[in-house]
This record gives sequence, C-alpha cells and structure tokens, in this order.
Amino acid sequence: MFPVAAVDIGAGSGRVVLCDLAGGVPSLTEVTRFANGPSQVDGRWTWDVESLYRSVVDGLAHAVTLGAGSCGIDTWAIDYGVVDHLGSLIGPVIAYRDDRHALGVDRARTVLPWERHYAITGIQHLQFNTAYQLAVDDRLRDDTSLLLVPDLLSFWLTGVRACDVTNASTTALVDPRMRAWSPEILSTLALPMGAFLPLDEPGSVRGPCLDARLRGLPLVGVATHDTASAFAGTPIDDRDHALILSLGTWALIGFEAQRAAPGPESMALNVTHELGIDGTIRVLCNVSGMWLIDECRRAWAAEDGVDPVVHSLLAAAAESAPFVAGFDIDDPSLVAPGQSPETIRQVLVGELDGSRGSIIRTILESLVVRLAQRAEGLDQLSTEPRSVIHVVGGGSRIEILMQWLADATGKRVVAGPVEATAIGNAVVQWISTGAVASLGEARSLIAAMPEIREYHPAGSRQQWLDFAHRITG
Repeated sequence: MFPVAAVDIGAGSGRVVLCDLAGGVPSLTEVTRFANGPSQVDGRWTWDVESLYRSVVDGLAHAVTLGAGSCGIDTWAIDYGVVDHLGSLIGPVIAYRDDRHALGVDRARTVLPWERHYAITGIQHLQFNTAYQLAVDDRLRDDTSLLLVPDLLSFWLTGVRACDVTNASTTALVDPRMRAWSPEILSTLALPMGAFLPLDEPGSVRGPCLDARLRGLPLVGVATHDTASAFAGTPIDDRDHALILSLGTWALIGFEAQRAAPGPESMALNVTHELGIDGTIRVLCNVSGMWLIDECRRAWAAEDGVDPVVHSLLAAAAESAPFVAGFDIDDPSLVAPGQSPETIRQVLVGELDGSRGSIIRTILESLVVRLAQRAEGLDQLSTEPRSVIHVVGGGSRIEILMQWLADATGKRVVAGPVEATAIGNAVVQWISTGAVASLGEARSLIAAMPEIREYHPAGSRQQWLDFAHRITG
C-alpha cells in the first residue's frame, strides 16, 4: 500500500483525496471537501486563500491519521499572490474572472505585439492571462515573490518558496522550449526579474509540513496546474493518436507532445502550449466547460431555495428536443460571474421552450459543437488525425454528453477516470517515492480502473455539422 494525499482545488470546490495503490490499481477515498469560489471585496473579484489554506490543513491532518505518507497540491492556473521578503501576502489574490484584467491587454500589446508574444510563449490569448493581470498590478518588486496559488499554499505549509513549471507555463511569461521564464517577456513588460523564482520540475520534495498536526508530512512538488495533473492521470497508451479532454468548469482539449512548436497555424487556432510532467508539452485549447451549467444551477437555487438535482436536469435535457437552439459557448459576455438562463438567451440562435431541460440541452449541445471544432483544429496540427478522445474529470460521467461527443467528432471516446486530476497528483508522488517506476507504468495501472467506459460514434455526424454551421456560421 502506498497512500498519499492529493489536494485538488478547482474554481468551484476543493478536496483532499487519499490515493492508494492497493491491489495494483489506484483507489481513492475523499477525505474532505470544501467550498471555493470568488467573492467581491472592494469591487474586485478575489479568492479567499486564507480559508482555502485552513481547509487544506484540516484535510491533510485527517489524511495523516489515515496513513498518508506524503502530499501534493494542484489548483487552477493563472492566478497568483505576491509575497514580501518577510513572507507576508501583499494585498488579495485577484480572481481571473475579474473584468479589470481586460485593461491589461492593451497595456501589454503597446510594448509587446501579440505575434511576438505568441511566438515566444505559445500561450493562447485569454484576456485574463497572468501577463495581462500583471500589466495592471503594481505590487511586484525585486524583493517580492510571485507565487501562483498552489505554490502560495505550499509556501504557507512548508515555508519553502518554489514555483512549479507546469503552472508557470500558463502565465504567458515562460518560454516552453527553455522551460524557464522568458527574459525577453519579463524585460519588455518591465517586470522585476527578482520576483520570479527559478522553475521546478514536478517530483522534488519541497519540505516537511510545519503544522504540528501534519507531523512533518513531506510535501512533493507535483504538477500543480490541475490540467497538468489531469493529463498525467489519463490512461492513454499511444500519445501520438490520442486527444485528451479534461472536462470540468473549463474544458481543456489537446494532446501531449515532446516539443513546442508555436507558429502561425497554431496562433490562428488560438492553441496553447503548456508544460507537463516527464518533459511533455500540452498542446491544447481552452473552452468554457460546465461553467454555464453551474451558473444556471446557482440561479435556479436562488429562485427555488434549494439546489437543483443534477441528475434530474440531465434527464430533462435528454428528453428535450435536439438542435433547437445554440450559441457560442465562449462568448466573452458569458465569462464573468452572475450568468443565468437570461444571459444565455441574449446570445442564443434559435428559440427555446423555456424549460430547464431545454436550457441544459442547448448548453451541452453548444459545448459539443465547440469541442468538435477544436478537435478538428488540433487534428490539423498533427501528422495524422487522432482517432480517440480520452475524457477525464466530472463531465466524463455524463453519458449523453460522451455519446454526443463521439457522434459529433466521429472518434472513439474513452471516458474516465473522473478523478484524473487527483490521480495525476498522486502519480507524481508515487514516482517520487519509487512506488511507481514511470508515467507509462502509472497509466497502465489507471487503465485497469473499473470506471473506464467507451463510446463509439452511433448518430449522424452531419446533423452536428449542420447545427454547428447554423449557430456559429
């Protein structure tokens, strides 16, 4: 047995999961779960990182009593804290959905043309990229440290300042060929070099946890970007013929490569190049995933006084008429918190009957359309089309969604594991301690998990192509 604690925090919730290899197959036990989400403070959307830290310590303390031999932390990407030379946090951790970040785009572009920026970093344009956040942030100095959220939590746990390469690569400040901060980008954007720590590859032990309840539990620097961990926890056996889709609040679809080669074609497709474990590159596209379903559920909960049951909403969606209406799921107007069925109707092509099932169906169908378009674009960057899509994360358990994805793309879909991010977090810990020899061995163990399901194209792909043309042109 090799129990380890994986701290996995997303934009909507966090959890501490005890991961083990009893019987040679990964098994997971959720130790604790806690809420997360941005809130407005002084007119800015911020994260309550102090509350997250307390929840992490409480969860890890429980995991220690269950036998955890090490721990690792992954979270969402892009957002950061600024720590002074004494270790104190300067100001809040601003959430990426705060609309002020858009102001940074114009400031950065005046000194760094987008074509040059992309040629160096290969990171897709998002108005909340860390580079743009920093363009409207005056807290960085040479005697401060920029710590992305998981590195900030790790610092508070161990007292060790470190920065993981997988998460840093999302900032649009890293050269993926060098796997290091780009001196040209930092200099051009007038960012103080001293604030940027050397980048660590996943797998090193950062230090023992200092809280007495954690009994010196070693903290391993895992792939701290949750998508990097999710990719590590995906049971692919042939990376040259597989796409990977991590489907949660965001939908990240792409493939693993051994080298980064950003160019005009990938820039035109807004494809991003992020760094993974084992020297890999994640070539992928960001799509708004289950975010709008979560927002509609929040709106309906406020209306009803009780949270809608997800299973009932999905059943109603399955019974609703197909291809009635759709929209661009990545419409910029749908990014900020506070979305609802009413805001979706403002960008809708077609008419809905007003039922909740029809709203959920049109969100899911619009998501499938965009994912199919992105899969086709990624195929264009490959030497040959990729025949299988591995889907991990919470969305992988929605059977109708998985079947629609197979139908719309004409590809085989392998769904699961749901907890690929926690498993990928654990994989780095297992490799670090020698419990597993390699990423390839870990993936073969994950493939044996009983939850893995396959879906094959069965419906009309042309219907999906016609629908896509109708709603996106």
